[in-house]
Amino acid sequence: MAEALNLKRRIFFRSVIVSAGLLVFSIAIAARIVYVQQVEGPEWKSRAENTRYRIIPATRGNIFSDDGSLLVTSVPEYRVGIDLSVTVRHSADSAHFYKNLDSLTIHLSSMLGEPASTLRKRILTARSRLLEVMAYNQAQTDTALWKIEPRYLSISPRPIAYEKKKWFFEQTQWASIRKATPEERAEDKALNRRKFRFKWQPLHRVKLFATGLNFELVPNREKPFRNTASRILGKTDDSLVKDPNGSAVAVMRGSTGIEKSFNRLLVGQEGHGWFENLRGSWRPLNESEEHHPVPGLDLHTTLNINMQDVTEAALLKAVKQYKAKYGVAIVMETRTGEIKAIANLHHVKDSTYVDDQNFAVNFRIAPGSTFKLATMMAVFEETNISPNDLVNTTGGRYLHLHDSNNSGYGVISIHDAFIRSSNVGMAKVLVQHFASKPDKFIDYLEQFHLADKLGFQVEVSRGNELPEFHRTTHRLYSKKTLPTMSIGEEMRLSALQMLSFYNAVANNGYWIQPIIVKTAKRGDLVEKDFTQTQRRDSKPICSEKTLKIVQKMLTDVLEDAHGTARSIRNPNYRIAGKTGTSKKFNGKLKTNNYYSSFIGYFPVEKPQYTILVSLDEPHNPLTGQSAYGGTAAAPVFREIADKVHALDLNMHRTLRGKAQHSSEWQDELASSHPQDLQSIAKSFNVKTSASGWDEVPRGSTKRVPNLKGMSLRDALYVLENRGYKVTYTGRGHVIAQSLEPGTEPEEKRITLELH
Repeated sequence: MAEALNLKRRIFFRSVIVSAGLLVFSIAIAARIVYVQQVEGPEWKSRAENTRYRIIPATRGNIFSDDGSLLVTSVPEYRVGIDLSVTVRHSADSAHFYKNLDSLTIHLSSMLGEPASTLRKRILTARSRLLEVMAYNQAQTDTALWKIEPRYLSISPRPIAYEKKKWFFEQTQWASIRKATPEERAEDKALNRRKFRFKWQPLHRVKLFATGLNFELVPNREKPFRNTASRILGKTDDSLVKDPNGSAVAVMRGSTGIEKSFNRLLVGQEGHGWFENLRGSWRPLNESEEHHPVPGLDLHTTLNINMQDVTEAALLKAVKQYKAKYGVAIVMETRTGEIKAIANLHHVKDSTYVDDQNFAVNFRIAPGSTFKLATMMAVFEETNISPNDLVNTTGGRYLHLHDSNNSGYGVISIHDAFIRSSNVGMAKVLVQHFASKPDKFIDYLEQFHLADKLGFQVEVSRGNELPEFHRTTHRLYSKKTLPTMSIGEEMRLSALQMLSFYNAVANNGYWIQPIIVKTAKRGDLVEKDFTQTQRRDSKPICSEKTLKIVQKMLTDVLEDAHGTARSIRNPNYRIAGKTGTSKKFNGKLKTNNYYSSFIGYFPVEKPQYTILVSLDEPHNPLTGQSAYGGTAAAPVFREIADKVHALDLNMHRTLRGKAQHSSEWQDELASSHPQDLQSIAKSFNVKTSASGWDEVPRGSTKRVPNLKGMSLRDALYVLENRGYKVTYTGRGHVIAQSLEPGTEPEEKRITLELH
């Protein structure tokens, strides 16, 4: 019985202990809940309001020139806004808002460049509108009739740079509500009042979400060289992407040029996950790598910023001078196919030209007489004729074609027909050998890469990928097609396609695909090398015999007395090329407007660069008549070539000659100031023993020194140290002396003439 009683007591005591423990544990949990809700609640609520699962755009990759100069980069900019709902939640918020309004608008004015009064009015008007909508919604019994509350105000539509944002945070003083002291609370209670008290501190020490201010990161692309190569580099647009909360996030996408064609590599990978807004920027709550955005790759182009600059300057001067509708200029490195400069200038109004359309790649036109090179290559490949064979151009007309010389050039060689750019001569030769097999001519054009897809890296408009030629099966083919094609009409090719063809001729017959983006890198690591996929022919586009013939003909276009481009011949280096002039059509009718061009390469002995220049509808500024390729486009080629030649030191000749021994030139300058000798010797890394005016100048003291060019003071020092008695006339420097230099006079008297 006693044992049973003791067992019940033990069970009872244990139950009491467990119950007491559970009670204490429950009280602790309840206390913690109360503490979190009442004490930490506002902080957690604020963090919850500023925490969301969202998309963070990646930093877009940079674009560089061939020497590493920055062409395009992403610069962080911010659009300033304010969440007005923060200012109207409670009376304390309203008091807080008005306390900071003056300081806020004054510093916003300095940052945005707008009057503080204008900004103040804009904010107050938006806040009043919000209050009106809120009052209206509260008065409605049917929530379906509620209006959307305009809570967010974009203070300035223009974004600001990071430096301005940093300055704003450092300079703006912000008033925060502080707790009253016991004495202040006692005073408020005695007076039966509610008073808000503030403390001032720099804005960067205040939680940004508590102010209502927001600095939205705006994607922005900056071009350090402004409009240089602007069209080929391209532009970006902001594409809106919905994050998991349904909010729109602006992600930068390429819309034109390299930005568009290489968007997949430049754009990077957006970050995803839970992020916290700290002072206008988002920080991941979870440091997992998968949540971080991955920056885009950097593109390293083949563009040379100096060559691009001189190319654009020369083209701009030409299109203005000849009042052309648009102009194109491209500089290609012959051996590599790298585009070093590309300019497209389009007339928009008055004398304003802009680089806003990619004429070099996207526009297919009839190339005109520059195409005669392909005509000759096909003929020489197909037949055994010689460039010295004759063709009759008498009368200057053949079928529907005519020469610029109305009476023709008479009976001339095929070589002369080419360098004079005779339409009649070219057409007769082509028809004679291809009239029975016109499609064979197209086959040769495909062999020359003139009829196949170029596959250039920068975007090509749909439908413009392939050149346009008419085979016999084409609905537009007629008896006029073959002779018309011989002079570069009744076809359409891009300027870049023609340039790559000429570049093959300059490159010993080996065709190479043009390239403008060389590598894609992440830091110094090459992620993609585009030269590895660049198309290069393993065999020449024509025989060596044909190549030598056409290369000689291209050179004679400038060096022969009858060449159409003889006016741009350069005495410092040799150029080869061909002028082109094609009449434009208005529907099916020819007009009096020309498409003028010149394509060539230099130096002839070892070509380094191939250049194309074309002008659409150029007009002679003196006569108002349409200008030919030889008078309008060729001089632009010469100007660009001269400047490119000056920039590339590898093409300059090495000066050769016998170097003077140091003692020889020092003896010749024996009467010069020793400090001058020291300076010259140091510049050329030559030893000299000249030490100062305290030393008698070099050379025999018996011989008369050469004093020409010396000042009177220096001449007197030299002569008096040698015992001469000096008289002089005039002022300035010695221009003549009575005793010849190098002689040994019996009497040491000398007269100097100064000027």
